[in-house]
Amino acid sequence: MDFYTRQIDARRQTRWLLLAFIVAVVLVVLALDVLFFTLLGVRGEPRDAFAPFAYAQRNPGAAFFCSVLVLGVIGLSSLFKAIQLREGGGVVARSLGGVLVARDTQDLKRKRLHNVVEEMAIASGVPMPEVYVLEHETGINAFAAGHSPANAAIAVTQGALDTLSRDELQGVIAHEFSHVLNGDMRLNVQLMGWLFGLFVVALIGRTMLRYAPRGRRNGGWLFVAALGVMVLGYLGLFFGRLLQAAVSRQRERLADASSVQFTRNPEGLKGALVKIAGVAQGSRIVEADPEQAAHMLFAPGLSRFFATHPPLAERIRALDPHFDVKQLPRAAAQALAAVPAFDAAELEQARVARVAAGPGWQPDEASAPGAELPREVAMRTAKSGGAVADALLVPTGPHPAANAVAAKPQQISSQVGALDTLQIEQAKALRLALPPDLREFVEVDGQARAIVLALLVSRDPAVAERQLVMLRKNLPAADFGAVRDAMPLAAELAPMLRLPALLQAFPALRRLPITQRQALARLAENLIRADARIDVFEFCLARLLGTLLRDEIEARVPHGNLSLADAADDLQVLFAVLASFGANDAHAARMAYEAGMQCVLPMHRPPYQAPEDWPRRLSEALLRLEKLHPYAKKAVIEGLVKTIAHDELLNVSEAELLRTVCATLHCPLPTLLPDAVA
Repeated sequence: MDFYTRQIDARRQTRWLLLAFIVAVVLVVLALDVLFFTLLGVRGEPRDAFAPFAYAQRNPGAAFFCSVLVLGVIGLSSLFKAIQLREGGGVVARSLGGVLVARDTQDLKRKRLHNVVEEMAIASGVPMPEVYVLEHETGINAFAAGHSPANAAIAVTQGALDTLSRDELQGVIAHEFSHVLNGDMRLNVQLMGWLFGLFVVALIGRTMLRYAPRGRRNGGWLFVAALGVMVLGYLGLFFGRLLQAAVSRQRERLADASSVQFTRNPEGLKGALVKIAGVAQGSRIVEADPEQAAHMLFAPGLSRFFATHPPLAERIRALDPHFDVKQLPRAAAQALAAVPAFDAAELEQARVARVAAGPGWQPDEASAPGAELPREVAMRTAKSGGAVADALLVPTGPHPAANAVAAKPQQISSQVGALDTLQIEQAKALRLALPPDLREFVEVDGQARAIVLALLVSRDPAVAERQLVMLRKNLPAADFGAVRDAMPLAAELAPMLRLPALLQAFPALRRLPITQRQALARLAENLIRADARIDVFEFCLARLLGTLLRDEIEARVPHGNLSLADAADDLQVLFAVLASFGANDAHAARMAYEAGMQCVLPMHRPPYQAPEDWPRRLSEALLRLEKLHPYAKKAVIEGLVKTIAHDELLNVSEAELLRTVCATLHCPLPTLLPDAVA
């Protein structure tokens, strides 16, 4: 099952669950109506005790008000929860006692966690999520939450940090990233919002029951009404969570398989599952109430009548068919006994580790233990001529071909929404290739904003002067000074590190107030237009920033149902722009355009036209192309890669445009390895 099929599967399940939720709400409303009309009929006219609908016919106003009241309570409660959850996965993490992990944390275990998450984000081409630790939980568990990668958060229990090795932790994080990429995370958050409305009905009934008089003379009917509301509310919640659990079990199996696909190391995830069986606390969450988030946890967080996860033994056997389930307690005890101490000696081991003879590569604790790259990575690194951190597309001349490497279209297009070990190792090197000062700079909200603006300051002195005048007018003195301080850091970045740097800054950017985020997007747009000329990187940064900010603020649906034929004019703009940036002349651009469009619109397609005012037209086209059906997006990306690879080369401009287009279409493209394009 590829990325696009997983997206369609998640959409299909969302529709079925929404339908099931609506049915549950209708049944709860009808059941409460029957209860209320019966009680009202008993109090008014005893002969109607068993004819609630007769009462409704004689009192339509009261019946309508009662139904609307119940429906309003459920709907408004669900809406309230949905609005609350739009703030991002951090809301869920904090509700369970999560503590934010800063990039500059001095705790070695938290530092390793942050680095593993950062590497996975770089490798998958999504914004860096917020990282949390449930520091009071001794069980082994984790979860990912959020409406989109732009407002995602990943949380891990302290027990997982204390117990798991780096490979096992990476397997768990890969499992959670599969939820981010497969669309499960959005589905899980929506389920939390929907079921909250039914929970509120039960909560109201429970509160009424606490204060309702018990005596017949004092209105015993209130006690009966309260008891009925509570029972019916919990009954609706029960069936809602039954559906929730069934979907969760299926998505957890898919996430386990995706984790192995990402890391190519089933032993890591298997080891984490085995250790859960040996820890006294298991995977339970005890310091907070995990009921509402139970379906999004890595492993069961509480005992339930209907399980949210497949049995532990079943998950382990799926990873290792030869595993003897009877030996699980013994294997768990052995695994826990072999947990190495994580101390200063391990940190020192990581610092002295080297990578495939690549000079200047100084790993930190993130690589501990065993910081050397796998032999397969080292061999592929040697073929590309040096350390993985040096395997970047760096301009060597003014001609597009001078900045290019060979390209294989099938290998590039198949990487959307997928990862492997080599890309994760490349991401580790890319993370370490980012200047240490810059990595610290993007941790603070105002400094992260400064680095984004500094990346847009032109290297042409005349243009830069105009941009600085604009910044001075629009920013307070302290913020303007931060931009000036960030400019040397931005100037040092290699071309293929600029977009990863932006993605790393996003956790801090999302902590800015909404008004400041919107102002940042407008100021970035004005900076880009300061020289009346927009280059590819400026366009990519502005487009990516705008997409991420909209996704984070609006929590939009990532895909639509627009067909390729309906978007023919927009596709013409997209393919013409991409062809022009990879070609040496108009004829080559036309041929590249035809090669790509042949995959997208083989029968009837618009003729090639050299793009005019391409930034504006491409921005407008991408806004409409976001609404394409997932399979239509698959065809578009495969066509774009054919256009890029028509001359069998991939240059910096093409690579940045391709990754930005994929991000805008919500089809994240991982880091392009030299062997993936060569």
